[in-house]
Amino acid sequence: MFSYLSKKIAIPNNAKLKSASWSKEHGYVACGGEDGLLKVLKLEVQSDTKHKGLAAQTNLVMNQTLDGHSDNVQVIIWNEKFRKITSSDQNGLIIVWMLHKGAWYEEMINNRNKSSVKDMKWDCDGQRICIVYEDGAAIVGSVDGNRIWGKELKHGSLTSVEWSPDGNILLFGLLTGEICVFDSYGNFLNKMPTYCLNNIHGAVRIISLDWYKGGNNYGIRMLPSLAVCYDVGRCQLMTNHEDPDPVLLNTGIQITCSCWNEDGSMLAVAGTQMSTDRNINVVQFYNPFGHHLSTLLLPGKCLTACTWEGNGSLRLALAVDSFLYFANLRPHYKWAYSSTANTIIYNYSRPHTFEHSITFWNLKTNKTKIISVHHLIDICASEDYVCLVCKPSDAGQGVILTMYTAIGVAIESKHVQFEPTQSMMTSNQIILINKSFIYSWQYFTPKQILDLGLKFTSLTLRQRDGIERLYHIDTISLKTVSSDLVDDDISSSIFQTKVDWNLMNQPVSSDPISTSTISHSTRRLLIARESGLIQIYRLPDLYYEMKFSVGDNCPYRIYVNCDATCLGVIDESGTFRLHLIPYNATSLSSSVKFQNIDNFMRKDVWDVKFEEDNPDIFAIMEKTRMYIFDGLQSEPAIHTSTYLYEFKNLEVHGILLDELVKTVNIQPNEEFLLKTPIKKVRDFKQILEKDGLEKASEFINNNPHTKLRHLFIEACLEKQNLEMAELQFVHLQEYSGIQFIKRLRNIQSNLIRKAEILVYFKKYDEAETLLLNNDRSDLAVELRKRLGDWFRVAQLTKDTGVLMKDLEQAEICNGMGDYYYNQMLWDKAAGYYQQGNDLLKFAECLYQLEDYEGIERIIEELPDCHDTLYDFGLRFANLGMIKQAMYAFIKCNRRKEAIDVCLRLNEWRVAYELAKSIDSQDAGHHHHQEQQKRIDNLLKQSVNCFIEQGKIIEAVELYKHAGRFLDAAELLYKEVQKIKQFCNRKPLYMKKMYVLIGLLMEQYYEQNKTQANVKPRNPACGEGVSMASSTLAGLLLTEQDHNSLHYNNTDSCTTITNNNNNNNNKQMNIIKQNNDIINNESEILQKHNTNEINRIIDQPWRGAEAYHYIMLTEKQLYHALCAIYARNYVVCSKAFIKLENFTDISSVEQKEIKELTLDLFSRHQPINEQDTMESSEMDSMLESETKIPVCVVTGQPITDYQFWMCPTCKHCAYENEITKLHNCPLCHFPVQ
Repeated sequence: MFSYLSKKIAIPNNAKLKSASWSKEHGYVACGGEDGLLKVLKLEVQSDTKHKGLAAQTNLVMNQTLDGHSDNVQVIIWNEKFRKITSSDQNGLIIVWMLHKGAWYEEMINNRNKSSVKDMKWDCDGQRICIVYEDGAAIVGSVDGNRIWGKELKHGSLTSVEWSPDGNILLFGLLTGEICVFDSYGNFLNKMPTYCLNNIHGAVRIISLDWYKGGNNYGIRMLPSLAVCYDVGRCQLMTNHEDPDPVLLNTGIQITCSCWNEDGSMLAVAGTQMSTDRNINVVQFYNPFGHHLSTLLLPGKCLTACTWEGNGSLRLALAVDSFLYFANLRPHYKWAYSSTANTIIYNYSRPHTFEHSITFWNLKTNKTKIISVHHLIDICASEDYVCLVCKPSDAGQGVILTMYTAIGVAIESKHVQFEPTQSMMTSNQIILINKSFIYSWQYFTPKQILDLGLKFTSLTLRQRDGIERLYHIDTISLKTVSSDLVDDDISSSIFQTKVDWNLMNQPVSSDPISTSTISHSTRRLLIARESGLIQIYRLPDLYYEMKFSVGDNCPYRIYVNCDATCLGVIDESGTFRLHLIPYNATSLSSSVKFQNIDNFMRKDVWDVKFEEDNPDIFAIMEKTRMYIFDGLQSEPAIHTSTYLYEFKNLEVHGILLDELVKTVNIQPNEEFLLKTPIKKVRDFKQILEKDGLEKASEFINNNPHTKLRHLFIEACLEKQNLEMAELQFVHLQEYSGIQFIKRLRNIQSNLIRKAEILVYFKKYDEAETLLLNNDRSDLAVELRKRLGDWFRVAQLTKDTGVLMKDLEQAEICNGMGDYYYNQMLWDKAAGYYQQGNDLLKFAECLYQLEDYEGIERIIEELPDCHDTLYDFGLRFANLGMIKQAMYAFIKCNRRKEAIDVCLRLNEWRVAYELAKSIDSQDAGHHHHQEQQKRIDNLLKQSVNCFIEQGKIIEAVELYKHAGRFLDAAELLYKEVQKIKQFCNRKPLYMKKMYVLIGLLMEQYYEQNKTQANVKPRNPACGEGVSMASSTLAGLLLTEQDHNSLHYNNTDSCTTITNNNNNNNNKQMNIIKQNNDIINNESEILQKHNTNEINRIIDQPWRGAEAYHYIMLTEKQLYHALCAIYARNYVVCSKAFIKLENFTDISSVEQKEIKELTLDLFSRHQPINEQDTMESSEMDSMLESETKIPVCVVTGQPITDYQFWMCPTCKHCAYENEITKLHNCPLCHFPVQ
């Protein structure tokens, strides 16, 4: 930040000022002084001025002296809400002033007549005022003059008071330097610790208690806002009155006043710097974290008060002796300029938020994009990219570097353990600087990453994160890197990809870095140190080259010209000097323009910009004036306060950042930009206007420049002097311009020629107006078509009534659709594409809008074999929408692609159905078999892959999706046999496996029935016989297909060989012999597999039933008495007979069974004591050979004629039992 004095107002009669206060909302400045002096001033910007910001001319519109005080006016405060001034003098007189009809009048007077007033403060709402007196009295009153409470404090004499932002706490400063904390009702709470007075001995006095009320606090949560300043130069900045870790400052001056600015981002501390020679008035500026921003020196003897302006905090009023000084501030905004993209990136903060809003403003298109970030530190930019430097959100160490394109799209992010004070960016490198270290990140752009993937191996691909370097400023000059490593090639600089962050533990340099800059043309980094030493390093490898000194003053900013021959240095006092760079300044030192460069000096300079093409020309900002220098000769000053972002083609470009950051919700426009040509250009334009082309041609010959030649060409073409214009195109070597002149010579109409000239100079509106005024609306429409301005074309055709064909009207609609399409406004683009009948782009917009039903409607409207159907099919396939993709592929007769999509999306069943549906007349039966075998081979490969990985269930699921239910059941059956043989699984798990087999077989039966019903029937047979024979044929056919699937490798091999080598009998014989051997070896396996398949087909639920009834038996044993306790001794006798006949039990167990049998039946006969007619009937049914249905709920035989049957597994149950359940106990099908 830079500050300077801009205006001085003298007080009449040389009256010494004692106080001053600036109304932040209304712009009035009140100042008080000796002998009752109280004046109210107001400065306003002239309404007719063309300048903005600080450069705008201001007039003193109010200068009113208020009479009422008779002694020194010591305290002046504003009540912003009610627009009142409250003043008090040395005798204790307090007067409240109000504004009425443009003048200030007394409203209330109060005089305690006991002691003098030391301080007064309104709360943030302006409802209450607290007044403290020297004798220790404190009074709180309301805005209407009523006393709320008063108290005599026994802690000592009072010197200052302050309200908290919420109005609940009052701080009282004592004469001893202590601070007492009270609540808003006057109750003492505690004493606030003063950490800044540690190691201070002797008397101290509180100068100010200033608690920023937070009305416009920006950007950072928990910002220090309470400033306590003492006369000995010590200050502490706290977040609240209980902050245990405040920011401590030692300003080194004797403080007389201090105050926060409008948004709490800056603290001004004013006082006197004591020295043996003389005392100097000084204002120090700090941010809330205690970082020093700038120093302002003031003339005079006694500085008594300082106060901030409210409009942007760019001006400060200072009371010194009998003068009121106004100082301007030039803040260091966070902004950057991307030259290639012609985009300005700047930051502004919204009130009451904790985010930074970053605006990307494209100056060419006047479009903006706003993104939000937290904890922004700095912004830097290069030709095409922007880097935002932010602190981590978790308050960790280091910073996060986020790279963006010039349109605000994030492309890369990196966290580094480095906290910079300055950041810079080149086309391939980001450089961070702090007091002692230099860090560089050589990043890779997206294009470089693509080239890297094609050019290098996988080892170098791991280095796509870029190349990092970290060096200490005192040791970097000792680095020895090959001087051949200069070029920007990636492969030559991959020698150090990571840095050693332990280097950050090295001690701080005794000569810290103050600032730095980059010479983009020569690729050099220039580092300035506080001693005035300049060190030069080569980029990108940071190879140390040389150093030289620019004096003893500490550089504040440095700038380098386009060929790195001259260095501009601004020191901390704002003095600007030029220095020749020793190893590069031979040509410049011999120039006449720089003969007295050592004597060149300018004061109060805060910005510099060198011309990009001419090393002799530069522009400086000095206070609110801009000076352009050609060598050391200055042009007349231009009144402005702009920040310079580019100096190119003899034209200085600047931006009014002061005004721009205030426009939070306003679209920026050209009013915030300043384009100033140098005097040479202005003189040339005057010559063109007054003296004609001949004199202008002589001027160009004496001062050749591309900019001047283009201006001359424009003037020649306006007067249609084609010969002189062509000569200048030849000098510029612009072949396109020469061709343009040739085209103009072939145009006979002067009207069309003038229009073409206007179009060449991009004066499109003037060309259109010229054509319309001469009744050539058709040419105006053609002009807008050439420019691609389809909205204007549509408007012209509507206004002028030009007849348009349907194709031309469709072209206009499609052109407007292209505009919205490029803006990614898909809904608007879709409407125009629909009107223009561009179905492909219309479908693309619907695709982006995820309106897939709309795309389906487009496919239905398109004719068969349309070119866009294939593209639609691919899009649906990428989305996984198999039905829509198949429909599109089939409609464009791309069945093979449809099958491939089904296979890719694991829709095997659909692929089989699609392969079978191929018309034999079109594709041939042989092609149908090829498709079937290709699908079978791919399916088997996928299944084998799952089996090799041990994923049997996934393989079964794949078979199921393919409609191969029998194969799935067989695979699952084999897995069950393995589990029974090698594993000991629980019955419930085994039941689930068998149930799954049964369900698969039921699906297999349904599939066969469906296939049998589809086949044509024999009309000679009856319907029942036809159905039975068809079903049987389907079962046999499916079984045959299943067996052939297990040996499809051999069959496919034979088929492919027969198709490709029909004339080669020798190979056929060899293959036949091999097939015979393979078939003989596989006959045994085929028989075994056939038996297993038959078992599964015949009894699919057998295993599930077995485990179900076993589990049911165990359950009933636990829930009911055994047969012995039920006295069913017949059942017990039969069970013992079966046990005795078992051969696989040991002799010990057989002996125990015999003893138990003897003991039981010696006391009871083998008859049922509770035998009934139903039990006898049940026993006879069980002993018969008739198959009786069994209830799956209870396990009992079903004797009723009405019972429930599961529609899935076909098992039965009693109706009264199944109604108690929600699902079938066996297959878990829902009970309806």
